[in-house]
Amino acid sequence: MGGASRLIPLPSFLAFALAGAHFWRAGWPSLTAACGLVALLTLTRLAWVRHLLLLALPLLAARWIWTTAQFVQIRQLMEQPWQRLAVILLSVALFTALAALLLLRQRAQQWYCRNEEAARAQMGAMIVCLALLLPVWFMKPQLLLLERFLPQGGLIQILLAALWAVLAAGWLGDRHTAPRARMRLWRLFSLVFFGQLVLGLVVESRFLLTGSLHLPVPGIIAAGPIYRGGGWFMLGLFGLSTLLVGAAWCSQLCYFGVWDATAAQKSKNSPPPAWLPRLRLIMLALTLITALTLRLTGASTVAALSCGLLLGLLLLPCALLISRARGYASYCQGICPLGLLGQWLGRISPWRIRRVGPCSGCHACIRVCRQNAMTEKTLESGAPSADCHLCRDCTHVCPKQALAVTWFGRSASANWAGTVFVALLAGLHAAFLFMARI
Repeated sequence: MGGASRLIPLPSFLAFALAGAHFWRAGWPSLTAACGLVALLTLTRLAWVRHLLLLALPLLAARWIWTTAQFVQIRQLMEQPWQRLAVILLSVALFTALAALLLLRQRAQQWYCRNEEAARAQMGAMIVCLALLLPVWFMKPQLLLLERFLPQGGLIQILLAALWAVLAAGWLGDRHTAPRARMRLWRLFSLVFFGQLVLGLVVESRFLLTGSLHLPVPGIIAAGPIYRGGGWFMLGLFGLSTLLVGAAWCSQLCYFGVWDATAAQKSKNSPPPAWLPRLRLIMLALTLITALTLRLTGASTVAALSCGLLLGLLLLPCALLISRARGYASYCQGICPLGLLGQWLGRISPWRIRRVGPCSGCHACIRVCRQNAMTEKTLESGAPSADCHLCRDCTHVCPKQALAVTWFGRSASANWAGTVFVALLAGLHAAFLFMARI
């Protein structure tokens, strides 16, 4: 790239610097910080940054036009001169719009060329994350942790979450890094989730969502509303997440399942006993019946919490020992009632792993699957069983890349379905991570 090409980021950099100064003067330090960060990103050559600028610069131009209209109206009401002010602000709006147009040129595309293959998934993940968190900030900002400690901190938290979504999408979208990245991101979410619980109990109650304790057991998400006769938010959030990414909730978003999967990886994979899935159905029925019984009998909260502890915090260590010894996720497959609900809801979700190319018969996908979803029988049919958690380990380990995420099993969708799925998954992960709450 020549010296002239190095000037490509300059208009965008100046546009965001001007916007940052405007927001600072308007009393929005969080938006000033956001503009400053994006201005620095313009100096990189990452492909997703160009997509971000093409989205953000027109919005900034519209903001300048809106600001012009507001200031002109104020000046007219005060019977003060306004023409010069309008010319200056509209010139800034025009400059911002031209900065966006310059990014459409081929030279700009050649400049922002790094990691082009992941750019769409990364931008999609950012949009998903923002779509989930911005309404929270507008409607109830105190749900955002930083907002409880710092004025306008919620916007900073959302910005950090969006950037993390971009990073996560890059890692999860690369078949070489995805298996390890999935486990690391999953563990990180669980550690943050329980770490916030500890901080809320020991240090400061504001680390808790409501200031009061809610037992962090997945089964309680299903049983809690039945016992309380209300409080369907977490169950609704679980349902929405499962509709968006299917049973991948169990393989990448559950704060309990990661430790079961980690334990299972310590041993060679072995098939679980045939009765184990039926045990999970019994556990689901027992959980719901127990919750209803506790409500009808007027049982105390202490009794309900004791049942929840038995379901999760006491059974989990026992299951981890089995998972470590046998190499399959025994808690997820045999105990967790929420996982069974996720499996059922996952059938509504459009994402399916299917064979889209010739199979070499190496059985690598069978060996890597810890949910017993890939077997010789299912391999012949070209699709995993209904126990599949969409972890995508089988798609990454296949030497022929014969397995892929598809839209309702259609092979032709494999070209784009994986990108959309990663964007949804990374966006949800980032939103959950930065909204980790009890």
